[in-house]
Amino acid sequence: MADDIVTIHLMCEECKSRNYSYRRNKKKHREKLRLKKYCPHCNKHTWHKEVK
Repeated sequence: MADDIVTIHLMCEECKSRNYSYRRNKKKHREKLRLKKYCPHCNKHTWHKEVK
């Protein structure tokens, strides 16, 4: 059961910096995560996508 939970990182789509990390269950949520979060490097809210 613990093997289903993975740590993922969120990367800014504009500046390509990795700003956030999340843990999610890969069996329950199969699609990749995409959130609008604040990027301190861009100094604005941008879309962040899931990377390994």
